[in-house]
Amino acid sequence: MIAYRSMTLAGTALAAGLLAAQPVASQEFVFGSWTPAKEYQNQVLPGMFKEIEDATKGAVKWKLVPGAQLVDGKTTFTGVKDGLIQAGLAIPTYVPNTVPAMFMIYSTVVLGHNDVVAASGAALETMYFNCPECLDEIKKLNAVALGGWTSSAYLLNCTTPVKSLADLKGKRIRATGGNAEMFKMAGAVPVGATLAEAVTLLQRGGLDCQHGIADWMRTFGYADFAKYVVDMPLGLTGPALGFYMNRDAWNKLTPEQKKLHLDKAVWLSAKMAIGNFLIANEDGLSSVVKNKGVQVIKPDADFEKVVTEYQKVQRAKNVETGKSFGLKDPGAIIDAYEKNIEKWRKLSPEIGRDIDKFVAALNREIFSKLDVNKM
Repeated sequence: MIAYRSMTLAGTALAAGLLAAQPVASQEFVFGSWTPAKEYQNQVLPGMFKEIEDATKGAVKWKLVPGAQLVDGKTTFTGVKDGLIQAGLAIPTYVPNTVPAMFMIYSTVVLGHNDVVAASGAALETMYFNCPECLDEIKKLNAVALGGWTSSAYLLNCTTPVKSLADLKGKRIRATGGNAEMFKMAGAVPVGATLAEAVTLLQRGGLDCQHGIADWMRTFGYADFAKYVVDMPLGLTGPALGFYMNRDAWNKLTPEQKKLHLDKAVWLSAKMAIGNFLIANEDGLSSVVKNKGVQVIKPDADFEKVVTEYQKVQRAKNVETGKSFGLKDPGAIIDAYEKNIEKWRKLSPEIGRDIDKFVAALNREIFSKLDVNKM
C-alpha cells in the first residue's frame, strides 16, 4: 500500500513536471469574429490558423468563432480585454471614448482617391510610430494590435434611389466617425449602427441607406433590402485592427511564436487591403448587380458637394472632437496620418495589386522596426 502510494505520488509529481515543462502557449486560442461566416476575413483566417498550428507543431492552435456568437462589433474590445476571446476584429470608431487617439486616425476620412494600399500603410505607420497615445490606450485595454487595414472608398447603398443632395435630405444613413459628420453636413441623419446591426435596420425600415464598401452588400446581405447604389466614392477609413489580441495571451507566446503571429498579421493586412477591398470588392458589386437586381445610379453633379464641403472643415471638426475626448494634440495625429498617406502614395504604384509586394513594403517600412518583446 505504501509502495503504491509512493508510486502514485511520484507519478503525480512526474505528470505535474511534464505539464509544467509544456510550452505555456500550448493551448487553443479563440478568435471571436462578429462578421458573417462568409465575410472575406473569415474565409481567409482558417488557412492562416492552420499555418500557425503547423509552424508551431501544434503548440498554438486558433479556433475561429464567426457571426457574433461571442462578441459583437462594440464588445470586441471588452471581450479581448477580459479574455473572453484571445483576438478579434476591432473597429475604433465603434467605441470612440475608449480609444480616442485611434479614433482620430479612423475618423479622418480619406477623400479624393481610392488608394487602399497607401491609406492602409499610412494608417499603420501612424499608429505604430506617430501616435504613442494609440499604443498606450491599446495597452491599457490589455491588448496588442497586430496589423490592420483601411477600407476602399465607401459607397451609399439605399432602399430608394438617391440622385441628388435634395434626395439625401433626412435620409437615415449608417455612418460613424467622420463619415457621420459628413452626412450630417449634407442634411442626412447619421445612425451609429455597426455593420451587422445595419442588416436588421434596413430590413425593418430603421435605415434608408448604409454607407460601406460594395462587397458588404453581398457578404452582409444588404442587397436583399437596399437595391440602389450611388455611383460616387465617398471616402475611405481605417485602420480596422484586424488581429487585435489579448495581451495576456500574447505574452504567453515565445519570442519565435510572437514573430510568427506578427508575420501572419502583416500578411493578413496586405491580403485584406488588396484581396478584399480591391479585388473582391469589384467582384461583389458585379455580383449584386447581376444576382440581386441592384441598380447603380449616377448622381447629379451637385452630389459631389457631400465630399467637397466636408473636406473643407474635416480637420477642424476632428481636432475639436479629439480635444473633447481629452487628447492634448489631436491635430498632430491627423497631420502625421496625412503626411504618411503622401509617402505611401509614392510607394503604392510599384506595389499595385501584388500582395507579396505589399507585405514586403509593410515589413520594410514598419514591422521590421518593431520589437515583438516590447509591443
